[in-house]
Amino acid sequence: MTLPGLIAPSCVYACTRFRVRRTKLLSREDYRRIMQMSIPGVVAHLGRQEDYRDIINLAASFSGARLVEEAVNRSLARSFRHAMMIARGDMHTLAGEYLTRWDITNVMAILRGTVFDVPRQQVRDLLVPAGELDTTLLDRLLGLTTCGEALEALQDWRLYPVLEEYYRICGERGVFARIENELYMNYYAGLLGLVASGCSGCRELIAYLRFEIDITNMKNLLRLRCGEEACDITTIDQTMISGGRIPIDLFGRLYSTGTEEEFTSTFLQTDIAPVLARAVRELRQDPGFSSEDAAELVWQRWHQHLRPVHEIEMAITRTRLRELEALSRRHPFSVLTMIAYLERKRYEVANLRAIARGKAFGLPPGRIWQYIVL
Repeated sequence: MTLPGLIAPSCVYACTRFRVRRTKLLSREDYRRIMQMSIPGVVAHLGRQEDYRDIINLAASFSGARLVEEAVNRSLARSFRHAMMIARGDMHTLAGEYLTRWDITNVMAILRGTVFDVPRQQVRDLLVPAGELDTTLLDRLLGLTTCGEALEALQDWRLYPVLEEYYRICGERGVFARIENELYMNYYAGLLGLVASGCSGCRELIAYLRFEIDITNMKNLLRLRCGEEACDITTIDQTMISGGRIPIDLFGRLYSTGTEEEFTSTFLQTDIAPVLARAVRELRQDPGFSSEDAAELVWQRWHQHLRPVHEIEMAITRTRLRELEALSRRHPFSVLTMIAYLERKRYEVANLRAIARGKAFGLPPGRIWQYIVL
């Protein structure tokens, strides 16, 4: 038992291990070198990295971009499993709850793939067995032919009650968006409930979770705004996730605005405006880009019912990761150190997949670089 105010030795050990592993992730210079290589060159380079050495053995079964994707996906799942083995006590519990998001991602990919008849291998490439749903169950789900069979096979999953009510209408238009939204609502409610219990490391995590919820709500709001059909304020209230720093009613007011002045005034009341401004300043190398400029940028897309450009979304992702890392440095012996490493590892894998696919389609390095998160 650890006395109040003292840090458990197991936590110190785990956080130290995660910081060491963070230093072994690919650097900006590594990416610049990889960007100039052919796919065989990328394979050879990764084969010299500790996390990807098994890519050489996988070459007997895969080739090209498919080989790179298989190797990096396996590395990601292995990293998550290893992290859970290192973590102990409350850190293990918190990290396990946080990684449930991968179960949601995997389940939604399988459900959509089943209904829309996406090739099974294409769906499998998207799966990362980092949560409680292991590879055996995911493979079993991939072998099923109907949405109903997939839902039935998930009866032991902790979030199955959310799926159960959609059993009869699974696959109907718009249902998957509702399912996914409710899964994430339950996910964040459970995580925030655990954090509120007062467990060790919870206080440090809640600041980041609230920031993440705000970003997720803004993305959901833009998705609804850009949909084919307009939604009313009731839909907004049902879609927004509780627990963030921005009140849900403010998102409702934002959705209902009809003029640029009203939109800008409301948007500037959110914590997202300065985050977006900082992201665009870095993206455009424009030190004078302000929160007001950010609000105007969003309005330009908003009133045309268009999503933000991809580069802006990527810039916000980079800013979110830096916020997480800043918090982890402020609280070096907390679950934030683990999550910061895992999130960086997640995007390293996404970067390598983007590079492999980009090269397979013959995209120039400059175009591929737009999809890299550092």
